[in-house]
Amino acid sequence: MAAASATAAACVSAAACAKDFTAKMAEGYQPSAVEAEWYPYWEHSGFFRPKSDSDPKTNAPAFVIVLPPPNVTGYLHLGHALTGAVQDTIIRYHRMRGFNALYVPGTDHAGIATQVVVEKRLAKATGQSRHDLGREPFIKKVWEFKEEHCGAIQKQLRLIGSSLDWSREAFTLDQKCNLAVTEAFCRMYDDGIIHRSTRLVNWCCALQSAISDLEVDQEDIEPNKILRVPGFEGKVEVGRLTEVAYKIVGAEEGAELVVATTRPETILGDTAVAVHPDDPRYKAYHGLRVKCPFREGETIPIICDKVLVDMTFGTGVVKVTPAHDPNDFECGVRNGLPKMVVFDLKG
Repeated sequence: MAAASATAAACVSAAACAKDFTAKMAEGYQPSAVEAEWYPYWEHSGFFRPKSDSDPKTNAPAFVIVLPPPNVTGYLHLGHALTGAVQDTIIRYHRMRGFNALYVPGTDHAGIATQVVVEKRLAKATGQSRHDLGREPFIKKVWEFKEEHCGAIQKQLRLIGSSLDWSREAFTLDQKCNLAVTEAFCRMYDDGIIHRSTRLVNWCCALQSAISDLEVDQEDIEPNKILRVPGFEGKVEVGRLTEVAYKIVGAEEGAELVVATTRPETILGDTAVAVHPDDPRYKAYHGLRVKCPFREGETIPIICDKVLVDMTFGTGVVKVTPAHDPNDFECGVRNGLPKMVVFDLKG
């Protein structure tokens, strides 16, 4: 009797969410009128929840898709709509075939991207930086921003009809997700799949944080170009080729290697100079050392590296600064060179 009453109540409740077909049909197709009430009805009726929620003993095979979480910094775009439509089609197909189907919704904290957006909003509204505000109040602002934009993304996903089980919605900074990520990384480290090492990072002087390769725009600079550099007054010239002489130790009087570089400021971090092993101009100097300019009394080795050095470019001699250039870093790894950091966190 109780079960029958519960079923009847569910039917009445679901019917309350169903569309009203008694009104006069519009002369033309109006999506807002036609589609607006269907999604609440589907969601309220539990059509998007897996079979196992109502029947824990189900033998139906599981089929699960996790929505690639959109960044909480913005709104959905056509790419989200396209992939969402494909994923939803696959989920609905398996659901109709009797699978224990689940489409899991969620959003991503987007890390640095969110921080940048919130900082810009804060500066525009109050003239303050995150440092002025303090850590805890700033984190509170970030969470407020997340709640504001997360609601917009949820609304958009509902508008395009994605059959997501909203009772399982997740955010990548939820405690459960955090614990899962920590556990996964610990297991991968213990299994030898990942390891720690010293690597180059993309350091942002403004954010005072490392950022991913995806958040960096590479730009080829024309020789002697004048640019405005964030954090510095006025403009600076970049891309100027400067020749610097490195005196050779243990060679004939006055012997030197001349390096042509657009980054003379990194000479302080040089740990070698490289030549091509097949370059006849420098074969007599293989294995010798040179005096490092500006580091009085220090010498660095002359190494052979056919990967790094192009004999036809410049003087055919390359200064190697493993801590401040990706190509130099790889050269340093190949040749066992030390990594000398010469820039502070403000660049």
